[in-house]
Amino acid sequence: MTTPMIPLTNAALSINRPEPAFDRSPLASASVGSVARAPSARADVSGSAEARATPRAIPANAKWGWALRAIPESSLALETVSAPEPPEPGDVAVFRVERIGYHSSIVVRDGRKLRIYPGDLLVGVFGNRYATDGFEAEVDGVGEVALLTAAAMVGTVRSSHRDMGRSTTLSLVGFAVDAAGGRANTKRRLFVPERAPLSLDCPVLIVVGTGMNAGKTTVVSQIIHDLSEQGLRVAAGKLTGSVSNRDSDEMRAASAASVIDFSDYGFPSTYLADPAEISALWTTILAASARGRPDLMVMEIADGILERETAMMLSDPLFGSHVSGVVLAADGPLSALAASERLGRLGYPLLAVSGALTSAPLSVREFRELSHVPVFPSTGGDPALAMHVLSRLSIPGVSTGESLLDPADGRADRLAVRS
Repeated sequence: MTTPMIPLTNAALSINRPEPAFDRSPLASASVGSVARAPSARADVSGSAEARATPRAIPANAKWGWALRAIPESSLALETVSAPEPPEPGDVAVFRVERIGYHSSIVVRDGRKLRIYPGDLLVGVFGNRYATDGFEAEVDGVGEVALLTAAAMVGTVRSSHRDMGRSTTLSLVGFAVDAAGGRANTKRRLFVPERAPLSLDCPVLIVVGTGMNAGKTTVVSQIIHDLSEQGLRVAAGKLTGSVSNRDSDEMRAASAASVIDFSDYGFPSTYLADPAEISALWTTILAASARGRPDLMVMEIADGILERETAMMLSDPLFGSHVSGVVLAADGPLSALAASERLGRLGYPLLAVSGALTSAPLSVREFRELSHVPVFPSTGGDPALAMHVLSRLSIPGVSTGESLLDPADGRADRLAVRS
């Protein structure tokens, strides 16, 4: 099935500024089991008034997922509603663990990984997920919800990879509300799009893949590490995906000068997001990264080039106008060939192919027999990929030494020199 190409737009977004902190003092004295009711002006989907319990403190033993790391615990309270309005992506809620499945632990706010047990309370966020090797899920009510990522993104599973097994199932306890009594939403609270005209003084390299687990994060991390070793300031970012600390942790470990993840702006995921949101998110991440005056920006795009949001971005001229070069992470020679040809038709400067493909010398030979795009390993301590990228991009104030690239094995010895 052909993935539709949906053009991005510059449509204005409605943004709410951060909400004030919630005063927990009157809540602390409320019994966790209290069911005192109060009328509400908010109506459910049928038009009848909702029956709401008075907001109370979120239980102290609840485990807050990493997706909520930027939301102060003291700013939210728990509200239970007999017939809640349907959730939206970014809505924060408290859940009870009913059955342990694939996810047996979560990553909490400070990055620790904690085991979960049936009966545990989790503070998580509703979101959609696209993962060909994992769960496909959407925000679709509160009747059947599951833990979708270890960072505590929650939704309704539509399909899953055969190796995933059953999901960890949850039940809704109640939604989190702010001091004004409104439902807390991470996107509305954290995402303030950049409005100033975008001006970049350094090249932007994007890393895309043929699919999930093609080696994109490994490629990104290796480029960051090797160029940082040459004394360059490399800003790193991830534009799309499902909330997880793994990729940003890897980029920081590789010595990135800065790391910005889409979830820093309250997006639990970017799957099924409005095209205007993705466009605004892209320019906002670029603008924020540019403030650190890096020599190069390296941006990872999640999943494969056929995934909805990746396809949208690659087909949009505005997105492409900010891209200086592309590295493709591929999982096999045929997918590498098809993806490289696709990127060429879209007009992108494909600098190299790397990723899981390079684990198999035979696969590399098969690809090289049909393509002139250079192939470089992303592991093993060889800086050839980073040095090749450096030679192909024009970085202000940086020149490269003479290449000793050996086309037979893809090795290179090239030094970056500041002029």
